[in-house]
Amino acid sequence: MSRHESFPPRPAPTALADALGAIRAQMAALKTCEAALCRALIAARPIGPVRGDAFTVSLHHATRTRLDPSRLPAYIRDDPAFYLSAPSTTVITRPTAPEEEGEEDDDFEVIERFG
Repeated sequence: MSRHESFPPRPAPTALADALGAIRAQMAALKTCEAALCRALIAARPIGPVRGDAFTVSLHHATRTRLDPSRLPAYIRDDPAFYLSAPSTTVITRPTAPEEEGEEDDDFEVIERFG
């Protein structure tokens, strides 16, 4: 057995795409639910931690400070020397549109026998 054959086969990219899309859809639903629960806890204005059977939730208030690039002088905003660049890869998922009935691929190859 060769080294290549000793490893299990890799799943097809289409199966990977469907698996990733399904997980991201579940994550989106969970994030929506999480946000609603957080809003409800904040609206309840608890005084101190909220203790459940399995978890305790505390609200922590803070002020976040960040740089506003629009307030920088133009000579800094427009100078590439002030920026760092790094390669990145983004994996984007979106639902595949269902194929309409009768819709077929118009690209085809005609092979004729000569002789």
